[in-house]
Formats: sequence, structure tokens, C-alpha cells
Amino acid sequence: MKMHRLTAFFMTIIALFASALSLRSATEPDEIFASANRDFEAGKFAEASAAYLELANAGHISSELYFNLGTAQYRLGKTGEAVLWMRRALVVEPAMPEVRQNLEFLGAQIGYLEFAEGRFTRFLRSLPAAFSKWAVALALWTGLISLLLAFAIERLRPNRSALVTLAIFAGIFAFVASRLDYYRATRIAIENFATITSASAEALTAPAPEARSVIKLPPGSEVRVLRESGQWSYAEIPDELRGWIHADALEPIWPVPLSRIKTTP
Repeated sequence: MKMHRLTAFFMTIIALFASALSLRSATEPDEIFASANRDFEAGKFAEASAAYLELANAGHISSELYFNLGTAQYRLGKTGEAVLWMRRALVVEPAMPEVRQNLEFLGAQIGYLEFAEGRFTRFLRSLPAAFSKWAVALALWTGLISLLLAFAIERLRPNRSALVTLAIFAGIFAFVASRLDYYRATRIAIENFATITSASAEALTAPAPEARSVIKLPPGSEVRVLRESGQWSYAEIPDELRGWIHADALEPIWPVPLSRIKTTP
């Protein structure tokens, strides 16, 4: 009986300890974020930036966190990283007006290069990642079922031409959806894009420091990475240019590469 009570006592202590740890882990990020906001309001931008980076480095994803971090980086004179974090905020919340307003301001101030984004591109990016695959599968099944009904069920013979036509359109739709999925994955998916964070970056004709310069890239410029080779990235640049950029000069927009987050003030 005493052993049972002792076991129950220790189980209660363990449960309380686990509950306390859970409560702490739930509230600690909020406390760090609130403290960072207070530092920012007090003009302690380096301290605020370090705290925001700590949260981002821990894997916290928040449009407000990224926006505040971008603003703090701008106050520290790190315009490239400011643009980078604000673009990441847009990935989390594409309609966030404060981010778009600040990016317009920074674009006018810095003159960074950026790809034009039309309505069609924004529409494709807004679709769920698996949309095209589901559309292709649905269209193929529709086509197969239509053909099966047209040739396997005798009483549907009068509607055979309509069913065959439906199968043809379904096949065309499946092909178009698959090409859109490929275009999205290789061209407009946010994972393909990076932001120039260095103040002295330039695109070169070859992956070597002594190669001829193609164009100087202001901090905050957007590039589309086509392939990587060691410490170099071959990228597409707005205005239909391409060149090799040193990996230290750019950061991928998404996903946030936690191991490469810079924590220096």
C-alpha cells in the first residue's frame, strides 16, 4: 500500500514538472518576442534583431516576426537582409499590406532589381502545392471512365461521341495541368528565388573571382537560382540576364535555411 502511494506521489511530481516545462516552452517565445519589441521601441535595434533572429533560428514562422526582423535589419543598415526577411513575411502572409508598402519604399530607395509579377504568376503561386497533381489525376480518371462507359456499356452507344469528346478534353486538361505544374516548380515556385544580401555583389560570366562582371547587384535584388556549383550559384537576373553569384552574397527566400541564419548584430 505504501509503495502504491509512493509511486502515485512521484507520478504526480513528474506530471507537474512536465506541465511546468510545457507552460514555459509555450510562453517563452512570446516573452522573447515582447521583449524584442520593447527593445525596438527603445531604439535598441541590435538587441531586438538578435532576439528576433533567435526566434527565427528556433524555427518559429510568423509574418509579424519576419516583418519586425526586417525592419530591425533596415534600422541597422542591412538593407539586403531587410528586404529578405520582408519577402519571407510575404510568403507567410501574401496580403500583408505593411510589408508591401515597406518593400515599395525600399525598392525606391535602394533601386534593387526584381522580377515583374503578373496576375497569372500570383494566381499560380496562390494554388496549393498539390493542386496540379490532383487536377491531373482527376482529369485522367475522368477520361478513362468516359472511354470505359463509351465502349463497354451498350445502352450508352448513342452518347459515345460525347463521351469520347469528354475523354479527349480531359486528356488535354491533364497535359496542360502537368505543364503548369512543371512551370510552377521550375520557374515561379518561391523555393527557386533568392535575395542578394551583400552590399558588393555582382554577377560574373564564370564561377571565378577574376571572371568578367555581367552586372552589379544592389542589396535586396531578386534572382532565380538555376543551379549551384560549390560556392557559386548560376542565376537568372531581371532584364533577361544570367550570371554566376558567390553563395555568400545571397540567401534563399524560402524555406528559411536555419543553419545559415546570421546572428551577428
